[in-house]
Order: sequence, then structure tokens, then C-alpha cells
Amino acid sequence: MIKYLFLILTLSPLFAIAQEKNDSKYLAGAVPEVNGKVLFSKELNAPQFSQAQIYDAILSWAQKRFFTNEEDNWGLVLLADKEKGQIVCNGGEYLVFTDKLLSLDRAKTGYRLNIFCSAGKCKVEMTGIYYFYPESSRERINAEDWITDEYALNKKKDKLAFRLGKFRTKTIDLFDSHVSDIQKAIGASALASTPAAQQPVTAAQPVVVPQQEIAPAQTDQPTQPSTLAGYKQISPDKIPGNIIKMLSEDWMLITASNGEKFNPMTASWGGLGYLYNRPVAFCFINPSRYTYTIMEEGDTYTLSFYTETYREALKYCGSHSGKDGDKVKAAGLTPITTPSGSKAFSEAWMIIECKKLVAQPLQQGAIHDANLRHEWDGKKMHQMYIGEIINIWVK
Repeated sequence: MIKYLFLILTLSPLFAIAQEKNDSKYLAGAVPEVNGKVLFSKELNAPQFSQAQIYDAILSWAQKRFFTNEEDNWGLVLLADKEKGQIVCNGGEYLVFTDKLLSLDRAKTGYRLNIFCSAGKCKVEMTGIYYFYPESSRERINAEDWITDEYALNKKKDKLAFRLGKFRTKTIDLFDSHVSDIQKAIGASALASTPAAQQPVTAAQPVVVPQQEIAPAQTDQPTQPSTLAGYKQISPDKIPGNIIKMLSEDWMLITASNGEKFNPMTASWGGLGYLYNRPVAFCFINPSRYTYTIMEEGDTYTLSFYTETYREALKYCGSHSGKDGDKVKAAGLTPITTPSGSKAFSEAWMIIECKKLVAQPLQQGAIHDANLRHEWDGKKMHQMYIGEIINIWVK
């Protein structure tokens, strides 16, 4: 017994030293902040490759990595601009802390990956990071409130905090994993500090898939080409993403227009479907909302979707009325007009344009669930709009 105690006392400092060494990459300064926002950034040098080669290789990787709706890994390529060398992706997955037979501890995370390609190098950024924990929670926690030095380290800033440290380490590891995958995709060495003239030119050639093989799914063109600047038109059966997540977590703007005035409102109720042999979208508006009056007067409207970057703009549109001032300008949104005359905003990554088919008030008696019916007792019910999807644009 004394022998075992001696071994424990002898080895404990070694374990502590090993733990401290393993944690060193996660300590002070490991989570950079720019203008109050967490922003991971890494530049990769690839002097032997052109901007087009780097862009093609990374786009091929991004389309495989992010264009998916798998249970444990979801995402979307939001922007692919070859001329500018820019790729923007929305990512989402689980951060797994413990995975044992009777114990699974994990969190949902979402983020935006910005990639800027130029001749001989590329810059990778990860920002807009948030978590849902526990994973069933509907409360979104921003990385700025959990993994920065202020929250995820102890007072001396020399150790990880007990609870939040795991989020910090897993997030740093996630960014490092993306950097490593991108580095492999372009066959480049991540020696950002080494001058290009000193870089070896014997690195493996990048895996560049022919353009026709790497074209994003959203480039499928309908019979009528889009004339909405900055967007590509797709058919309804090619709508990307998980609509339940896009509504309940990310939200959308319903924008009604009557030809003279328009107004957006933030919404998280709605869906997509098929009715009268047509692709449709449905949404709900309370008659007390300013948008309702305009919606009743017009024939078309738009449902538009945004990245986490515009979360504050959507919050503003959901808490202010267009009757009281120019909330579009206050929210920092840029109005655009579709060929059909509907209104949307250029900041949206996807715009669904609809033509009204059905406008039906939801009466209290129509609600089957007794608890829900009691909740709405005496309140104004929502107007349900079902619209035929006539156009879809994605960036």
C-alpha cells in the first residue's frame, strides 16, 4: 500500500506537468477577438499555385464538407466567387466532450468560415460562433460569452476554467482541423511567416476537380434565367439547408409589398411543402403587425434568409414597427427589387419569392390541442398565408 502511495505521489506532478503542457495551446491569447467578436484567422502560403488553382481546390473541399444535411454534420456553401477568390460557408456540427456507453455529453455549434484566395496564398477565418448546450436547448450562446479569456480561463489566466474550458478547447481544435484540411486540399505548407521566396516548390499538386464536377448544387438553373444581380436562380427541389433549423434557430424575414410601400418582419413560423401540384411555402402573420396590412394588399411577397452576421438586424426588424420609422435603414439592410416587383434585401443568402394562393385566419376552434387553445383564448389569431413558390435565388 505504501509502495502504491509512493508511486501516486511521485507521478502526480508528472501528470500535472503533462496536463499543463497539453493545455498550453489553449491558454491566454488562443481565442483572438477583433472588435469584440471572436475571430480565428490563419494564412496559408502556397507560392507555387495561382489564385484559380487554390480557389478550385478549396471549393471542391468546401462543397464536400459543408453541402450536407447529415445528422451529425450540416452546412452550406453560401458564397463562391471565383473572380474575387472568396468562399463563405455556414457550418454546424456537434462538439463531443464525452461519449461513453451511458454518457454522452455534447453541444451543437454553428459558425461561419470565410476563405480569401489570392495568388500564392489563402486566408482562413472562423467567426460567428455559437452553441446550444445542452444540445436540446433553444437558447443560443455566443462564443464571446463562453470561450474568451475572460470566461474560459481562471483568474490567473494560466489554466482552463472547469466548465467552459472544454468549449474553448474543442472550438480551437475545430478551427485547427479546418486549417489542416484546407492545407491538404491545396497541397501547401502552412508557413505563413516564411517569405514566399524561401518556400519549397516541391509540394504536392492540389487536387483540382474539373469545373463541371465541382459546380455547387445550387447552380442548377430553372427554365427562366435569373436577373437578380448577385444571385443565381434555382428550382424549388434544390432548396439547400434544413428548413426547420433555418426557421426556428436562424429566423427569416417576411417582406410584403403593395407596389407603393413595403415592410419586413422577422419570423420563425412557417415551412415548405407541395399543394395543388405546386411547390409552396407557408407563413403566419398576426393581424396586429404592420406587415399584415401590406400583405393583404399585395399579390407577392418574399421569405429571405440570413447568416449569423445579420442576427442583430433580424432582432431589430422583429422588435420595431415600420409604422414608427424607416426600420430597414435602421437595421442596415439594402432593399432590392425582384423582376416580379417584390422586395427583399441584398444581405440575404437565399430569397424565396411567393405568390399568394391561400390567406386563411386561424380561429381558436381550429386548434386541436386544448392547452394551446387555452393559451390563445381571447387573443388575436394569426393569418396563415400559403404561397406558390415562383422564384428562388441563392448567392
